[in-house]
Amino acid sequence: MGSPLTVELAEIRTSYIEELALNTSPDPPNSYRHFVDDGLGDFRDRQHAESYLLFINSLSSDLQYTLEHPAEDGSLPFLDVLIHPDKSTSVYRKPTHTNLYLKYNSSTNNATKDSVIRSLTRRAYNLCSPQHLDAELTTVYNICLSNGFPPQRTTTIMDQVKTKMERPTTNLSHRQFKKLLNNDRSLKVSLPYHPTIGKPLKSLLNKHDIDVTYSSSPNLRSLLTSTKTSTPPSTTPNVIYEIPCKDCDACYIGQTKRPLIKRIKEHEACYRNNRAIDESTGNIKSAAALHSLSTGHTISWNSTSILTSTSSSSNLDLLEQAAITSFKLSLNRIDRAPTVNTFWTPIMDKISSTYKRRSLQISSFPS
Repeated sequence: MGSPLTVELAEIRTSYIEELALNTSPDPPNSYRHFVDDGLGDFRDRQHAESYLLFINSLSSDLQYTLEHPAEDGSLPFLDVLIHPDKSTSVYRKPTHTNLYLKYNSSTNNATKDSVIRSLTRRAYNLCSPQHLDAELTTVYNICLSNGFPPQRTTTIMDQVKTKMERPTTNLSHRQFKKLLNNDRSLKVSLPYHPTIGKPLKSLLNKHDIDVTYSSSPNLRSLLTSTKTSTPPSTTPNVIYEIPCKDCDACYIGQTKRPLIKRIKEHEACYRNNRAIDESTGNIKSAAALHSLSTGHTISWNSTSILTSTSSSSNLDLLEQAAITSFKLSLNRIDRAPTVNTFWTPIMDKISSTYKRRSLQISSFPS
């Protein structure tokens, strides 16, 4: 399940096979529902279900289904729902489930801790039939206590969810209305959570219409495992890059939203075709090429490196300005540098100190 497309591809494949089976089977189920790779069918008896299983497995050799019959008490799990013989439902937990959730003494903001109680309680109301609801709420309460949540806090939040679920309202509170009204105008920032200063800092920033969310710090699993193939440096978009001069200490710093190799080829083409300046406008097309053509120095295209990259192109101006300001021997013209708010000026050096050069490993350009 490492690829983001895995779920969609599985859905396409299973939907095709199951639709084909339902349309061509001589004795299809009375009803059938599925979610990704889990299906729920209504059959007359065990023999009917097993004969349909043989039929659907005969349609494809690379996709084979298995069958799970109801338990002795007549109940049958489907996803996280347990369907009882009387068609009532309750929450299903696998036998290996440990009831281990976020511990209350974890270094996490209170909103995240409260969301554990809310999500478990809301799931109980959404999935349980009335005759199973009280038992599930008791289970949720005990689970929260076993994970260190205070009894009073657990009861309070569960009561809040109960009120919303039993008496839903469409009226927005003043705070919700103000947030909705300013949603497009407010600045949004994501900060690492700190148990001491996190809450006061969020309150302070909220007063200035700055919406704060907390980001989680890396855990051992994220540090030791990776399910995605890293993008080759040459095809990385949204980067700040550095092109050095081979004969002096000068370098050119730039930004691009496209794959970096395309922008470097444009710089090299300006040098090779002696077109560092746009003849029609007089604007510099490539400061690196202009430096080489005007001084006779050799630009080391194959030593181009990535200083930093970002997931959002909206941060590129700030990141480029930080590099230009901090690296004094850059070929960039100060009057053509990106304009950013002076709010960032005191910490420009701090921003650039986080940059880690990555070699582009280009071998197709002359040295």
